[in-house]
This record gives sequence, C-alpha cells and structure tokens, in this order.
Amino acid sequence: MERGLGQISLVPAVGGAFVCSNAGDVIVSTSPPLLATATMNNIGREIARAFSAFEASGRPVSRLDVTYDTWRLFANDIGDAIMFVVCHPGVDAAIVRMTVDVATAGWHKDAKIQKRMAQHKTSRRAAITRTALDERSQQVWQLIESHTWPGAQNAQAV
Repeated sequence: MERGLGQISLVPAVGGAFVCSNAGDVIVSTSPPLLATATMNNIGREIARAFSAFEASGRPVSRLDVTYDTWRLFANDIGDAIMFVVCHPGVDAAIVRMTVDVATAGWHKDAKIQKRMAQHKTSRRAAITRTALDERSQQVWQLIESHTWPGAQNAQAV
C-alpha cells in the first residue's frame, strides 16, 4: 500500500495521500504524513458520511472532488476503504484519477493488502451514529434516508 501511495505522491502538484477505513480511521498514509492523524481521521469520517448520504439518497457515488482556496481533495471509494489524495488546486485531475485507479487495482489483486484491509473492515454506516451527529445533522440524515427533501424526485446524479 505504501508503494502505491508513494506513486500517487509523485504526480506533479500532489502533496500526499492516505487511506481510511469506511468508519474514517486512518489505515496508512504517505510518509511523512501530510496532515496530522487526527485531521486525516476527521476528513475520513466526514467523507465516509458524504458517501453514505449519497448512497442513502439513492444516488451513490464512487468519487468526490472537493476544491478549497489553496488545496484540493480527491476521495475515492475503494470498497472496504476510502483513498484520499491531497493536491494543489491546479493538479491534473485525470492523471490523479488514473494513478489512483492503477494503484488500487493492484491492491485488489494483492492477498497481503487484502488481508491488511480486512483487519479494518467496517460498515460505512459506522461513521453515522446517533452519538456522532448533532440534532440538526440527525434531522438532515432522516430527510436523506426518507427521500422526502424538496426536489428529491427531480434530483439527478452527475
């Protein structure tokens, strides 16, 4: 896994990469870590919640691209985990996606990596618990699950 993350980190304008379990816990990151482990855990949990929300709404996605003023975050659903790539905003997104796809394809074929991933296997719904969500977030989650938010019938995945 570390070798794959290293290859991803060699893409121009990429600052580093990490993998979190479906509950948002860091499994592995580039060395040295580009973010503090607590920050990576928080990012992992929030993106796991986002993937869960899309799935619960009936519009599952496998990739998210979040752009901030000074950085960009790519999140890729790799089944039993989520791959994150932290980049500069002007990164060539197609190259990043291709490099991630190549690295993760190798992981799916590697028995040692699969065993390592299995140790962290958990339901993505583990990131969404009553204790982890405030009251407003719980209300929003109930709307998402019920498919009754305004415009839900007209919503389309892109």
